[in-house]
Amino acid sequence: MRRSDYDQGGVEPPQSKVLRTRGHAVEASTLILAKAGYMDLREQLATVIQGHVVVMGIGNPCRGDDAAGSLLAQLISDAPGVRVIDAQEVPESYMRQVVGEGPDTVVLIDSVDLDSAPGSVAFLEKHQVAGYWPSTHRMPLSLLMHYLERETHARIFLIAIQPRHTAFMQPMSGEVHASVASIADVLKGVLEMRCMPAK
Repeated sequence: MRRSDYDQGGVEPPQSKVLRTRGHAVEASTLILAKAGYMDLREQLATVIQGHVVVMGIGNPCRGDDAAGSLLAQLISDAPGVRVIDAQEVPESYMRQVVGEGPDTVVLIDSVDLDSAPGSVAFLEKHQVAGYWPSTHRMPLSLLMHYLERETHARIFLIAIQPRHTAFMQPMSGEVHASVASIADVLKGVLEMRCMPAK
């Protein structure tokens, strides 16, 4: 949900979020809209995922679409050749664990205000994550990505999902749930392909 939507409704945005990215949101070529499918995301992940991989899902399970990253982590928990962490709304509590894994690639998954249609997806690198709404409960993702890159020398990426709503104790929207399921299938497929023996 955009900041303007909260302002018009007289409701303060949840303290747990929300990122914005450079420019209008992200470059149009980076956005992967639901109607376009997920082939681009599959190709991007297959290209960038290398070596030992850590995937961290971020989000509050009690705040509607904010649960996207947490749910996705649960859906891929049995994927081969990857360390999956469901960090929920406290990713800072898992920093030492990620560093201790000695990863070559770290993929973060979170709901992000992309100023786009609910369920839209963007694949972002660290330099594309430009800001955040301050939170006393969550380390800003831009800072988190910088810390992980510095401590692990790994490549750090973010799969961002546009939420419809993040109200407390609300169910996840249909658009975001569909995107989470599709991304989980794509990510598991890419990880399984990496584990197949070469012919």
